Amino acid sequence: MKMILAKKTFKSLLILFLGLLFLETMVSAAQDSLELHSGTVKLIRDGKSLILKNAGETYDLHANDRLQTGKETQITLYLKNKDNTVKLFSNSFFKLDDLAAEENSVALLTGKSNFSVKPLPQATSTESAESENAEKGKDAKNKLKTKLGGKLKGGLALLGKSKLRRKKKRFNVRTVSAILGVRGTEFVVAASGDSTNLLALSGEVMLASPEVPDYEIPVMANEVSHVREGSGPSVPVTISPDEGDKIAKSDGASSFEQVQFGQSESVGALQARLKRNDETKQFEEEVDKEGKLLAQLDRLEELETLIENAENAIDAAKSKTLILSLTLTNR
Repeated sequence: MKMILAKKTFKSLLILFLGLLFLETMVSAAQDSLELHSGTVKLIRDGKSLILKNAGETYDLHANDRLQTGKETQITLYLKNKDNTVKLFSNSFFKLDDLAAEENSVALLTGKSNFSVKPLPQATSTESAESENAEKGKDAKNKLKTKLGGKLKGGLALLGKSKLRRKKKRFNVRTVSAILGVRGTEFVVAASGDSTNLLALSGEVMLASPEVPDYEIPVMANEVSHVREGSGPSVPVTISPDEGDKIAKSDGASSFEQVQFGQSESVGALQARLKRNDETKQFEEEVDKEGKLLAQLDRLEELETLIENAENAIDAAKSKTLILSLTLTNR
């Protein structure tokens, strides 16, 4: 009797476990998925790949999935029951690092993506009061933060304990050359080689270099900034809404080609400045392309002159040799 009861109990528990597992799988599938709008995309999971090429096709997404888009391709990723969406364009390589309930973490290794992240719920009255109290008496620090163009951690932690600093970011994006953190906003990221370009469409995006992760700058709506290997984030520059709309709609990482970015500091200069708590930025020298070209032309002219003089000297030597030979022959 006890044996039969034990078997029935085990069977019931097994059914319950399988039911919960199935329910968890269905919930996960409902939370994260992709939709192909045009072109082709390769989904890579656990060493296996699947090619999607039918417009309107959808597929469930899991953590650590990798996506590679082909030419003339657009797909949309729906994360956290469509709270967060990612529009991925042609020739992009994308990775879903973490799809936890609290936050999403993704990587754009190359290509272009448009992101839309749902803001977190409004803070409670207690949290708002705490934040307000924390802000009081920090005017000097805020002024310094504004001068520095970013929020500081590490060596300048005392200068960087602002309300924004303490807010937990719910969506993180990393590229080869940049780290981005947001709580709720719309923005565009293009990554190519060792350079990352950012356009904030609304809200605020925090931008940092992985070489100096403790220094991040806020990029606000209609502002652009970029990070390249060996440099910190450039000073944000405002662009027109029309320019921003053109960048958002264009296909591929080349969408920022016409943008004039602000100045940036080298990683070495930035690290040294933070170490000595110095607020004076030391921007990298901008390369004067026109001046550089003129200098190259001047050197080319000098080289042509040297060659011409050498040729004249050779001709003169030949003439002297011929005259000397004729003189000896006549004798």
